[in-house]
Amino acid sequence: MLRRLLPALSIALAFAALAACTRAPSVDQTTLRTIVGNEPVVLLSASWCGYCRKLRTDLKQWGVHYREYDIENSTAGTRAFALLKGSGVPILLVGERRFHGYVPRQIHTSLRDAGLAPASAAR
Repeated sequence: MLRRLLPALSIALAFAALAACTRAPSVDQTTLRTIVGNEPVVLLSASWCGYCRKLRTDLKQWGVHYREYDIENSTAGTRAFALLKGSGVPILLVGERRFHGYVPRQIHTSLRDAGLAPASAAR
């Protein structure tokens, strides 16, 4: 009986491990907001990052006010990046939502849905 269940159990464990790897780690929002403040939009970036530069341009074009922390030159940025278990930049916080990388359409939609960017702003 156990020999019959072993392949199915192995497959189930493999899928569980894969799912755990693809989910964003849960983060204590209170601790995160203690570090970065209560600004609804927060950008974690690096000065050398081209995608960070593109995202800054997009946010400006969309008329979005945001707070920025450099993960290499700011204690708050370094701490927030570590708490989020960041592996790259940009990381954008929109309320409790988190965007890793440069995904302008998803970010713009989230900002618009939260009332933080005008619907008419260019994508």
